[in-house]
Amino acid sequence: MASKGPRTAVMVRIPDEVHAILQDRRRRSGTGTSLSQMISDILALYVHRPDLAIEFKEWDQK
Repeated sequence: MASKGPRTAVMVRIPDEVHAILQDRRRRSGTGTSLSQMISDILALYVHRPDLAIEFKEWDQK
């Protein structure tokens, strides 16, 4: 796997309901990406840094 550049590990605890929604959206995305990568991409897009997103280049905020 190619390097994704400098990264910091962050551990968070999220409500089970939120986890289920994220897993569902990850499965429906068809990218085959990990949940961790998807969340990293969502956070990059949220702070207006699409250049740091690897798999998800757009984020459906609905």
